[in-house]
Amino acid sequence: MLRNKFNQEIASLLAQDNWLLAQEEYDREENLNWESRFTLVSGYMSSRGSEICGTSNPTLPATYIHSIFDRSEAFMRELANMPDWAKLKVYVKRQPIGVETKGMLDYIRVLDMKNGLLASGYTVRDKSGARIRVESLKLLSRAHPQCGLIRLYLTPLDKDTQFELENLIDGTVTNFMDYPRFRTRHFEISENGQGKLGVYMQCHTRDFKTPVGIGACVESDKISSRAIKSYGEVACEFFDLYAKKDETVRVDKFAAIATGRDTDGVKWRVTRLLEDITTRGAEAEINAHIDKYQELWHMGDLEIKGDDKMQKAMRFNIFHLMSTPNPYDDRVNVGPKLMHGEEYGGHAFWDTELFCLPFFTWVFPEIARNLVSYRGHLLDAARRNARDNGYLGAKYPWESADTGDEECPSWTVEYDGTCYRCYVADYEHHVTSAVAYGLVDYVRVTGDKSLFEDFGLELLLETARFWCSRMTWSNEKQAYEILQVTGPDEWHEPVDNNYYTNRMAVWNIHTAVDELKAMQKAQPVLAQAICRKIALTDDEIKVWLDRAAKIYLPDTSGVIEQFEGYFDIPDAYVTQWDDKGMPLMPESCVGKERKNHPILKQADVVMLMKLLPDELSLEVQRLNYDYYEKRTLHRSSLSPSVHAQVGVQLDLDERAYQYLERSCYVDIENNQRNLREGLHAASTGGTWQAIVMGYCGMHLDKKGELAFNPKLPKQWSKVRFRIKWRGQKKLVTIENNQATISDLA
Repeated sequence: MLRNKFNQEIASLLAQDNWLLAQEEYDREENLNWESRFTLVSGYMSSRGSEICGTSNPTLPATYIHSIFDRSEAFMRELANMPDWAKLKVYVKRQPIGVETKGMLDYIRVLDMKNGLLASGYTVRDKSGARIRVESLKLLSRAHPQCGLIRLYLTPLDKDTQFELENLIDGTVTNFMDYPRFRTRHFEISENGQGKLGVYMQCHTRDFKTPVGIGACVESDKISSRAIKSYGEVACEFFDLYAKKDETVRVDKFAAIATGRDTDGVKWRVTRLLEDITTRGAEAEINAHIDKYQELWHMGDLEIKGDDKMQKAMRFNIFHLMSTPNPYDDRVNVGPKLMHGEEYGGHAFWDTELFCLPFFTWVFPEIARNLVSYRGHLLDAARRNARDNGYLGAKYPWESADTGDEECPSWTVEYDGTCYRCYVADYEHHVTSAVAYGLVDYVRVTGDKSLFEDFGLELLLETARFWCSRMTWSNEKQAYEILQVTGPDEWHEPVDNNYYTNRMAVWNIHTAVDELKAMQKAQPVLAQAICRKIALTDDEIKVWLDRAAKIYLPDTSGVIEQFEGYFDIPDAYVTQWDDKGMPLMPESCVGKERKNHPILKQADVVMLMKLLPDELSLEVQRLNYDYYEKRTLHRSSLSPSVHAQVGVQLDLDERAYQYLERSCYVDIENNQRNLREGLHAASTGGTWQAIVMGYCGMHLDKKGELAFNPKLPKQWSKVRFRIKWRGQKKLVTIENNQATISDLA
């Protein structure tokens, strides 16, 4: 068993092997990928899985805090990489001891997904040839989300040894540390040195001057010769440890973080957090943390009988997905890389509403409400965004941070310095219907209509108003069009009359009007007040419905044209796949501009079949699935889960399962080859949907009631998962393609 490779204290805390993701060989080339996989998140902050002794190379240590954004010299406001507290450097006679020490004899690192722990162990030789065993345990506390804890164990195996250690807070970190062209420092240090307990560093973001305080202290009954000082941009506490041969000495490092978003007295708050956690002690904190993770898994687990590999991968996906949102803050969201890396700046995309949110809506509705409320808080910003672009209503930005302004850059610079114009924010407007869809799906599943009363109906009406203002009349077609847009397939931009965009605009309008009518019937005074607030009249609503009825949509009796003119592009299709099972660009398309070949980046028409499964007949859906499957490269990690879920709906069992594997293993196997930049949030949530809503067939029937239509793959004998249905916790068991639902205590 993996836990037997650690000392008794660590082993007693670790779960069984089916809950452990192990790295059993140190490989420089893979180090950044493992740092992403081993990232820990408390819901308040994250810490990438860099080695705590600070010798690994390359490395991208990072501490991200929800909603601590900054722009400075960057292209956009991005989650700021704050000073790194998660370091405890070890020296023997001035020689750094760590994974880069020559003569490493063994190595293992394990992510315990059940208990939210990261354990590490390795044996190295010092300059004299003496062996030293180094082990550690790291956590970000779920019980106290602003606190972190590291336990370091040192064992000299050949002779008595004097260890020198540094308890560090490293303020030299930046965003994009390994890309000089993009490297940005997002904070300025205002205090650096001794705190009431241990070391303390305070800084503030450069744009909005948001203060951030970080404190760290160490405890051990073996410590001697303490000294605290700062050098440069590093706060450091020096201390010594002496250990006899075969004696294990242990050091506990406690850390706490607070920001100006939480309190006016940042340093006071950090000091109080450190006093509290050190008073409780490491043992109590570890146990409280594990208890909190057991509460999360009590609802979040998804059990698969018959495929151990997928079982572990799904727990990996769920662990990272459910760990990331802040359950106490409805002004923060989750980014496409969760909080595990710097790509996309930690911004909210459509990934949240259509891929991540459903998991929380069904399993943790309180968190889902926060994620939806984030968009409600930024409704005024969406109105401003529409107005600034010449439209009415509310247009949500393609990339959203803390202010709700558009954060997607207009220009992109490649690593070689090549600049090119980025049109995503200009044309990819379907995020607005995604925001509306996520809101409505949350309300319909949970029955929580209070969001409609607070801001939801207003959001639906203002987004419907945007779509109507986005349309133009075509005398030639005698129809309304949406011109110059980009659909989910980002490789064809801009296009006219993207089917997905047009159809979801109609859905947005009809749903807004339907919900207004429902409120006019149930709460006429409130409905009237909302309409008065946004100056909405019956005549304007008639215009909306007229435009929705007359919008241009392609022929849907056969293969549906993704956008106007798509069928005029010279045809090509996929015939080859790489060693990770990912489709390769057809040779006839290599070197062509994307607009001049028919190959899709990701699901587009098929994406609509996922969201509106009753829109088309099964026969037409199969025709379109077959056609577009051959022309989709799935270069976005969210795409395979879409093809998996829709494939199940269409009884395409073998093909659907292949896509499920690609989606489920995207970060375990790095099949998108960009894991160093963080995990793939949409894939984690999309895979859960493919299993629960695809294979387990969970859905709302036409009466809005819970229903199932299971179609388990032949590899599986049973699936079990939990949901919170209208306030009641339920255990769902799928076996022999039958669903059994029971109450959970």
